[in-house]
Amino acid sequence: MFKKLKIGTKITALVIGVVLASVIVVSIIAYNLSRESIDNGYADRIEAVANLKAKQIERFFDDIRNEIQFGKERQIVQKKILSEKFDTDTALVDSFQVSESKRLLDNQLVDLIGGIISYKDIKNIYITDNSGSLIYPSENIAQNIDSILRAFDTDVTRGVVTKDVVYSGVNQDEQTLYALAQVNDAGSNNINIGKIIYEINLNDIFNLVKDSTGLGVTGETRLVRKERNDLVFLTPTRDRVYKNKKNKKGISMGSNIGIAAQKSLRERNTKKLEVNRDYRGEKVLSTWRYIKGIDWGLVVKIDQAEVKKPTTDLFETFLWVGGIIMLFSIVIGFAFSRFLINPLLVLKDTINLLAKGILPDKLRQSTADEIGEMTLQLNELVGTLKKTADFARQIGEGDYQANFKPVSDKDTLGIALLTMRDSIQQSARRDDERNWIVTGLAEIGDILGGVSGITELGEQVIAYISNKINAVQGAFYTVNDEDPGDVFLEMNASYAYNKKKYLSAKFKFAEGLVGQSAIEQATILRTEIPEDYVTITSGLLGDRKPKSILLTPLITDDGNGEKVYGVLEFAGFEKFNQREVNFVKEVSDLIARSVFNIKVRETTERHLKDEMKMRSELMEKTRALQQSAEIMEATAEELRKSKGELEEQVDEVQKANDRTRLLLENASEVITIYDQDKSIKYISPSVEMILGYSQEEMIGSKDIKNVHRKGVHSVEKMFEDLIANPYETVTIKFSYSTKNLDDNGENIWIWLEATGTNLLSDPAINGIVVNTRDITERRRAESEQRMRGQMQALSENSPDLITRINKEGRVFYINPIIETYTGKSKDEYLQKHLSDIDLNQEIIESWRSILDDVRNKNKKISQDVEFPSIMGKRNMLINAIPEYNDQHNIESVLLVSHDITERKIIEMDIQNKNKKITESINYAKRIQEAILPDTGYIRQYLEESFIIYRPRDVVSGDFPWFLEKNGDIYLAAVDCTGHGVPGALISLIGYFLLNNIVKVEGVSSPSEILDLLDAEVTRTLKQNESNSSTQDGMDIALCKINKESKQLEYAGAHRPLYFTSNNELYEIKGNKFPIGGAQYKNRVKFTNTTINYTEGDYFFLFSDGFPDQFGGPKNKKFSPRRIREIIKNNANLGLSQVQRVMDEEFDKWKANNKQTDDVLMIGIKF
Repeated sequence: MFKKLKIGTKITALVIGVVLASVIVVSIIAYNLSRESIDNGYADRIEAVANLKAKQIERFFDDIRNEIQFGKERQIVQKKILSEKFDTDTALVDSFQVSESKRLLDNQLVDLIGGIISYKDIKNIYITDNSGSLIYPSENIAQNIDSILRAFDTDVTRGVVTKDVVYSGVNQDEQTLYALAQVNDAGSNNINIGKIIYEINLNDIFNLVKDSTGLGVTGETRLVRKERNDLVFLTPTRDRVYKNKKNKKGISMGSNIGIAAQKSLRERNTKKLEVNRDYRGEKVLSTWRYIKGIDWGLVVKIDQAEVKKPTTDLFETFLWVGGIIMLFSIVIGFAFSRFLINPLLVLKDTINLLAKGILPDKLRQSTADEIGEMTLQLNELVGTLKKTADFARQIGEGDYQANFKPVSDKDTLGIALLTMRDSIQQSARRDDERNWIVTGLAEIGDILGGVSGITELGEQVIAYISNKINAVQGAFYTVNDEDPGDVFLEMNASYAYNKKKYLSAKFKFAEGLVGQSAIEQATILRTEIPEDYVTITSGLLGDRKPKSILLTPLITDDGNGEKVYGVLEFAGFEKFNQREVNFVKEVSDLIARSVFNIKVRETTERHLKDEMKMRSELMEKTRALQQSAEIMEATAEELRKSKGELEEQVDEVQKANDRTRLLLENASEVITIYDQDKSIKYISPSVEMILGYSQEEMIGSKDIKNVHRKGVHSVEKMFEDLIANPYETVTIKFSYSTKNLDDNGENIWIWLEATGTNLLSDPAINGIVVNTRDITERRRAESEQRMRGQMQALSENSPDLITRINKEGRVFYINPIIETYTGKSKDEYLQKHLSDIDLNQEIIESWRSILDDVRNKNKKISQDVEFPSIMGKRNMLINAIPEYNDQHNIESVLLVSHDITERKIIEMDIQNKNKKITESINYAKRIQEAILPDTGYIRQYLEESFIIYRPRDVVSGDFPWFLEKNGDIYLAAVDCTGHGVPGALISLIGYFLLNNIVKVEGVSSPSEILDLLDAEVTRTLKQNESNSSTQDGMDIALCKINKESKQLEYAGAHRPLYFTSNNELYEIKGNKFPIGGAQYKNRVKFTNTTINYTEGDYFFLFSDGFPDQFGGPKNKKFSPRRIREIIKNNANLGLSQVQRVMDEEFDKWKANNKQTDDVLMIGIKF
């Protein structure tokens, strides 16, 4: 539909479309960027508020904890408790002394407590004994001590305190809470003697939480505490509607609201930002923090509706602005299209004229822009077309010399016209040349059709051809084979010979140029004239020798193969050109066939004459016998003799007839007479021998159905040409299906050469005569000869030694390269038996052994042999190839010997170097295996554990590290840069540095160990120097395990720690920088993470070789996700099951792929 629109409409639509697309794209990009910026702004503010308030709250309670610790460790507090206990248990004699001592002690305690209370966040301090009796202050207080103690859990009420400091619930009305610590007697084996309780003012905490700066209209911060299975909010909400609700105390753990509050206490080590539902059930963007030491959770959140409101407003703004821009672009599009369309309409009209074949006048250029340039180009196009049209007109008028130059090298039309002109000229020349030859052939055909004898044929032919090719001298030779023992060529006719004695010239085959042409069956064109060649006498020129001699043999197929029947010889004062040579070659076939036919006819006529003569003699004798019957009776003996002679003569006549019949039956040609509709009227008996069909099958049929489809056109054209030109002889070649079948039961195809003559006007024949001969073997021989020539050239110039030895052990071919190895030419080896050639005996024996193997195995074999030569001993790779005859029996073996001496030397050198390298690597492997721990060693300390350790090469860049010191177990999975030998070298550096850092320097924190390891690797590899080019280092996951405290500390460089607890899988990621490498100059220190584990927890450390292994159906990486799935799906089945599945899944994934990297995995179950 768009194609049918006017260009003005298209331009307007395009402008509107571009503007619309631009507005949409810009709006989408701006909207997404703005939305992302707004979302990130809210997220950053929430995260910042949560981090800041969590740190301030933790710092507040750290200070409180320090104050309580300070208070409970004061001796005066301990003395006060002990004094009260002593007063209760002991009767003092001197009451005044006791009273004075108590007063002094109370004054000191008041001073101490007064100093502590002066701290703004502590309202009161209470001291009790173990039973909960109040010791200080002694006066009545507003709140009974029992109610204070009930604010703590049951264990505290019973007098059991398991933590340093225990906190009560929060009194939201008073904004206070109580902190309790146990007081021990420092002088009596640290025995518990009482309790000290601080009443803490939470005004600052409440004010901090109430502060909604940076949290917008609906944002708020709330503190939460777990009481039994409920969550209790410790601080009031900002939502006025929710404040008025009655049931607003808290929510149950596991409910679908207050998700962030629940996670703040359940997922203590995570800090996430997510959208969930708050305590009201509303969607909020929230984050949470766990407040250490007091077991509180901090939740910071903003309503999702408030977060999305700016982006919604922005979207509406974009819609209004986009609409205004679209209206403006429509107006501009209409105006712009009108401005552009007018010049284009002018160009359109001009192009329409060109389409109709009209070459218009020059257009006026109205602008200088692209349309103006198009106008100029169109004017140039019209001018060029006018020049081209004029040139085409001149060619059409026959002016092939017209001057024309293409506009450029890529002017397709101009170059095509020049090519057409040249093609027409060349075609005209070829047509002239062919017409010249065809005319000559036709004229020769007329001559041949009008002669009856060899001499007459020779005189007329030699005279005609001499005049045709401007020869000054010619001779016609035929083969005289009356005496089979003395066959020679004799001159039957000549042209312009000045001496009659040459008419009796005779030549043996291979004698002189005439005999050479006959024996080679090849045309000879000589410009170097022999000294004994005859001169040419002219009244004007005197005696002169010719400058060019042309000899062509007369060859045709007589049924037993091609045979020479004569030679044509011509001499001229100028060199014969190729057209004249081609004419003589083509006409020689016709002449040869005519000579053959004349000889056959003369032989037949001679036999017929003999037969007629015998019949005449027989008739005369018969009449004589009848007239003189009485005489014959008297002379019966003579009559019997005459009768015997007559019978012999009749036999001779019969034999002559049989010879003529056999000649036709066994002729090498099939003579066929066709009607004008291509039906066969007559076919010679030889058809059955050559084509396999009988005369009865062929006569009356159209055999064009047996012609191959590619040759049908040639056959039909031959008949058309013969009918159109009755006096021409046409020769063609085509493929023909015979009646004979091959091994597969299919008809055998052969190649035929057919010569047709139109004798429809001859009353005796009244048809088209076609002489057909089988040329299949000739074509095959020509093809094989070409291939032999090519193979001969390759063999003669090959750097390999090529030898052909027949089954008797005789060398009948060897290429010239043998001289390079032996210093002797190849002629010294040809046609000699292996036992007779002068060659090293080792080579002879090797060749004989190879020949025996080929004959026995009847297949090609290859073998390395030593070849002593004049260059020293050489190594040869001999490929022995059997060659078969027609019966598929081995008749010879082709030995192709390739010199591999240099390759052998290189291979030996490589083998020696590989052996040394392999020995060194194996030694390194033994060293590495000796120092690295295995599963059995680690299980002495960690009963349930495993190590999967698979080096990609002999040695590995990954290694497990294990150390036990002072009850702490250190375990690491280390992945050094690279693999193989380079990785193993780095692994040794890492192994000994780790041992030194922990054993000698006494560093125990995993993060500090990694910090020091990074510094030592950088120093050892000199990566802190300015000219350092190494970036080698290592990734590591390091754990410190204390089984007594059930704590695991972890630090990592690029490598994570996976662990499961309560059927949940957790991942702690390592820092995103490696050990060493000098790539992070300003990086921070490594992070230390502490995990309190319980019985049944699993921990896994691994290198990147496991997840980075390529494989599976799509040749992808194994990925960390699959490792996590294996752990989750099999953890409840035991650690050994996890190890087994890890091994099986890794092997299944890798399958036939090459291992990508070193693989290391360590698993532990507590």
